[in-house]
Amino acid sequence: MNRRNAIKALSTSPLLFATAQAATVGDSMTLPATTLIDGTVLKPDHWRNKVLIVERFATWCPFCKVQNPKLDKLLRANQSKGLEVLALSIDKNAAEVPKYMQQHGYTFNAAMMTPEWQRVLGDIKGLPVIWVIGRDGKLKQVESGELLDEDVTELTRWL
Repeated sequence: MNRRNAIKALSTSPLLFATAQAATVGDSMTLPATTLIDGTVLKPDHWRNKVLIVERFATWCPFCKVQNPKLDKLLRANQSKGLEVLALSIDKNAAEVPKYMQQHGYTFNAAMMTPEWQRVLGDIKGLPVIWVIGRDGKLKQVESGELLDEDVTELTRWL
C-alpha cells in the first residue's frame, strides 16, 4: 500500500473518529475532573444531582460575548435550584480567559477545553455550543450558535 492510500485508509478509520463523535441527547455523560482557570480542581461528583450547562466558547467570539451575560444572569437566578455553568474555552492563549472572566464579572466556572472534555462532548462545529446535562447525568439538549434571550430562559425547564 502506498503512502497516499495508507493515509486515506487511516483517515476513514472509525477508530480515529470514535472519540470525535458528537454526544447525542439521551446519552449518559461521564464527566472528567476539571481544572478551572483559577487552579481549582472540580471532581466529577461536583456536578452530581445538579443541572450542568456546558458552553464551548472563545474570548474573541462575538456571539459568545452576547450569550455569556445571559448565561451568567441565568446562573445567578437559578444557582440555588442546582444550576451550574461551565464555560470551556478554546482560546490558544489560556492567559486571556481569566482576564476576560474578570473584565466581565462572570460568576460561572471557566476552564480550558481539554482532550478529556472533547471526548465526552464530541465535536460540533460553531461557537458557542451549549450542552445541557441533567441531574440524572444524561444529555438533555445541545445547541450550536448564539441563543436568544427566550432560548436561554427556556433552559430552566431542565431544573
